[in-house]
Amino acid sequence: MIKLRDPNKGCPWDKKQTFESIIPHTIEEVYEVAEQVYKKDYNKIKDELGDLLFQIIFLSQIAKEKKIFTFNDVVKQITDKMIFRHPHVFKNKKFKNMKDFNNWWEESKNKKLTSLLDDIPDNYPEMLKSNKIQKKVAKVGFEYKNDIEALDKVIEEANELKKEIKKKNKKRIQEELGDMLFASLDVARKLQLNPEISLAKSNEKFSKRWGRLEQFIINDKKEFNDLNLKDFNFYWNKAKIN
Repeated sequence: MIKLRDPNKGCPWDKKQTFESIIPHTIEEVYEVAEQVYKKDYNKIKDELGDLLFQIIFLSQIAKEKKIFTFNDVVKQITDKMIFRHPHVFKNKKFKNMKDFNNWWEESKNKKLTSLLDDIPDNYPEMLKSNKIQKKVAKVGFEYKNDIEALDKVIEEANELKKEIKKKNKKRIQEELGDMLFASLDVARKLQLNPEISLAKSNEKFSKRWGRLEQFIINDKKEFNDLNLKDFNFYWNKAKIN
């Protein structure tokens, strides 16, 4: 990384990068790691983790050049943080159960916060932000008693959305759609399912079925523009069976 950023002999592209210009690449690499984890392609996970590590080193090198911090500082800070947050492992602190530990964990992070939700970054993807919000408020007791109650909330929000669609109130439609999505994510949390993984599986399933649907249409020598919804449903149901 030092050689890549060398002012005289370095790579022209690497030399001109900044914190801001690198971040989109860093985010991209995180998604590529996630993709291979979902696919369980362990060799590619190893490759993508290397790419992600490279991003961390890249950002750390930029900081070093600006005399802000170094890569070693990054490693030391996360090491110190994990030791502090795991006193039951590195010291002699005892916790009665997992709930007791989770409460302590949140308190250890939130000592300087005025709100329980203050440490959730504004630029998180909204699905991740919703999940974080729900987890945090649930830990202090603000949640439904069971999965069914959470699901009932989705149905309630869907009915409210339906009412606003009939009224053609665009502002309220957007609000109610957001509420329904938020409630759906809460169901995922209650079921202890990662919504990102669940949606990824649905996307994959849909894409495979759509591919079969396209093949059926090609085999029948038909064009999309010549099909109506009834025709599409026929091929879709056929694709679901195969």
